Formats: sequence, C-alpha cells, structure tokens
Amino acid sequence: MVKDPGQAATLVLVLPRGLEEGWEVIERRHRHWCEDNGLRPLWTTPHLDPVEADYLNAYPSLEGSQARRAAVGSALLRRIALFHTAAAFYRVQCWDDADSWKIDARTAHPRALWHDQLLQRLCHPRWGLPVHVAHRFCHCAEPNAPYQWNHTCAFYFDGHTTGKDDPIYLRVHASPEGRNYDWQIKTLRQVGAPEDWMARAYSQEAVQHHDQQYQAGLLR
Repeated sequence: MVKDPGQAATLVLVLPRGLEEGWEVIERRHRHWCEDNGLRPLWTTPHLDPVEADYLNAYPSLEGSQARRAAVGSALLRRIALFHTAAAFYRVQCWDDADSWKIDARTAHPRALWHDQLLQRLCHPRWGLPVHVAHRFCHCAEPNAPYQWNHTCAFYFDGHTTGKDDPIYLRVHASPEGRNYDWQIKTLRQVGAPEDWMARAYSQEAVQHHDQQYQAGLLR
C-alpha cells in the first residue's frame, strides 16, 4: 500500500488455482459484462479513475510529469497480473525514478522465456497500454551464446499519446542453471501458487531440490 507519493510499494500476488481459461477469454467476458451494465473496464480508460484523480489532486505541488507518470503507474497496476500469467517471472519490482517507470523482472531460466508474450499483451491495441516497444536489446536472440551473470533483455517503451519518450523501461534477468531457489519456492507455495505455474516458472530440478530439502528437514 502506498500512502504518499514517493513511498515504495510492496505487492504480494496470490495466483488463483484452477484457472483454465485463457486471458483473452476472461477479458472478453468481463468486458461484455461491463458494457451490458453501462460500465467501462478500467484497462480501457485512458485516464485516472475518480478515486485516483482525487488522491492525486490532494497533492497540488506535484509536477505535471509526476501526474503523467501516475497515470502510467495506475495503468500498470491494473495489468499487474500479466507479469505472472503471460510470463514466468518469480519476482517483479517496479519503481518511479522521476523520469519513467522502471520494471525489473527475474526469471529462473537461463533464457528469459515468454517475455514476448508479455510485450504483446502490454502493447495490445484494445486492452494494452498506449505504448509500443521502441528499442529492444534481447540476448534471447543469441541462442548459442553462453550464459553470463549480466544476461538480460531490455525493452524501452514509447507512448502513443503522452508525447514523452520511454514512459516505461522493462529489464528481464535470466538466471544460471543450477541456482538454488529453495527460499523463493517455499514462499510461493506458502501464498498458494498453483503447481502448473510453479512448473513453468522453475525447472524440474529446482523444484525437486526444494522438495528433497524440505523432506530432509522433516526427518531431522
């Protein structure tokens, strides 16, 4: 929860169990429900909603650039589930660096798998953000390159309507094979992450290592 501008935010996401339908099906059904009831889905609204606007107006000292970033931040928050359903990131951090929104995501795979699915959804013409990928630096395009600790993919987004360059910067970190993820796996299971998502986010070896350590701890 964020009480004042400039404070850090912490989010804990509990992934729903048994989610069988695809994102597009769920979005279409909810959009039709909103339209049938005279409502507009938040993700198609280009501005802050009244509650968000009232909150922002309570701080008249904020600069115009901060107000623009608030709108982008709100749009990202409305789509936060995409980072865990369209991709397989075990950790996502986001902050406002007084110039743009920086998103730092980590994957437990040597290659930053599935980030293109996330990019397509974030830039979708109907329920995505009003942005497009302007600059792309992707190590996944080098399939034969050996893994290095600085193995990252970086994406700079330009806005269609804001007139400002790079309102969002996304950086995706890959991870070396054999890394220990016991703590992360334990935490995600405690908050209810479904097994099919865990199997996508972590290698079979990482999950087996955690389970063996857990069973060994019970026998002590």
